[in-house]
Amino acid sequence: MRRLIFLACLSSACSGGAADVSTPAASTVGAVSPELLAQTWQVRLAVDTARAPFEGRAGWVAWFQGKRLEALQGFSAEKDGAAMARVHAEYAAMYRQAALLGAHATVQVYGADAQPTDPAEVNYLLGVSGAMLADPAWRGKLGSAGGTKVAGLAARDTAWKAWADAGATWPPDAPTATAPCTLGAPEPGKTPDSGTLPHYLLPEQGESTSVDAGDVATLWALAQWHDAAAVAAAPDYADALRVWTDPWRLPTEARAPAAPVTIPDTLLFMSAMSTGGDALFFADLERDGVAAVAAHQSDSPYAVIVSRCTDAGKIQVDCVLDEAAALGKAIEDGMAAAAGKEDGFHRLFADFARVGALRAADRTAMKLEDRDAGGRLRINALDRTTGPARDPLFLLSVAAWDAGNRNSVRAEELVHSLLTEVPGLEAARLPLDALHIRLSRNAAPSQPKH
Repeated sequence: MRRLIFLACLSSACSGGAADVSTPAASTVGAVSPELLAQTWQVRLAVDTARAPFEGRAGWVAWFQGKRLEALQGFSAEKDGAAMARVHAEYAAMYRQAALLGAHATVQVYGADAQPTDPAEVNYLLGVSGAMLADPAWRGKLGSAGGTKVAGLAARDTAWKAWADAGATWPPDAPTATAPCTLGAPEPGKTPDSGTLPHYLLPEQGESTSVDAGDVATLWALAQWHDAAAVAAAPDYADALRVWTDPWRLPTEARAPAAPVTIPDTLLFMSAMSTGGDALFFADLERDGVAAVAAHQSDSPYAVIVSRCTDAGKIQVDCVLDEAAALGKAIEDGMAAAAGKEDGFHRLFADFARVGALRAADRTAMKLEDRDAGGRLRINALDRTTGPARDPLFLLSVAAWDAGNRNSVRAEELVHSLLTEVPGLEAARLPLDALHIRLSRNAAPSQPKH
């Protein structure tokens, strides 16, 4: 019987796997029906023959180990277009979150906490950040860096200003005038040949010092490159890829209308979405708001849990924690029943759903404008995003959220852990570092702690 190469890794990791979700209360039965549990990729792929397309594959072993670049190389060597599309789509989403991270940090440090000595060129950085955040107040800063002597910056400022004056219809012309770098033609299975990414050294006003700055437009250009590479790798998956990336789009980006889409297992396997319905639920939640909860009761375990745990327009956090735990246990039991035995990797695969349910409830709480519940669920999901369920895309989204909330410490830790996994992330790290330094300088003297 063929086995996944990484099953040995799974078995050895069982005793030290992801942190447990809290034990369900005695009254919790589990909201998700057996029929819906049977639709999860974990249960369906517990059978060896169903899992065969993923067995013995270097690309999937690398994915399981959290090595996305190695996974892309493996899928390329195997000429697996669908799997290459999966990696490219994730990178496109990661660069969008990195752009949000850089934009949030920029408007905090050079907008909210502006200083008289800030370089004049930061108006360009604020303008582009405002464009990323759909914030016309900051976007209005574009066009004021024409006198700069920093190479290339004046031309990009002029190009972005022209885009804004023309109606600011997204997307801007990233491959040409507004792009801060030349990436080359998208090529499935590869990473862009970006050369030296823009790195500005901006002189402070009235000072003899300069500040390092990255251009968040770089990150948008990288996202577009990977979007195109994903579709080129698997043209038949174009609609599914759009759904898969929809929850991660920038505030400025239009969302596609609802349409029947089948999400293939190549996009679901080892993801935070347990069924295709979960993927549609995430996407529809961003476009339609909480109406998506009722719309996906028949195909999304997460929507069922969110519905069970919503009371008077509020998400009940303890209920979600209990139901996420119950879902994970039910998936483990379902995998054992389908396979005819228990196996070490069942627990680890179920962890993807345990975390995914928390993330779905977090997003719903934010749509309900319940930031307290959303924040608590997000942190619980972050604490459980370990082992194979560690998701660099989710980690970047938390870092972007932190930057918008002026929490530079955890954001810096998350970004630092991802620098080698996400080429070009330096463009977001630089404004985050600037925010961290400015917040530290402006902080009141610390009090003794005992």
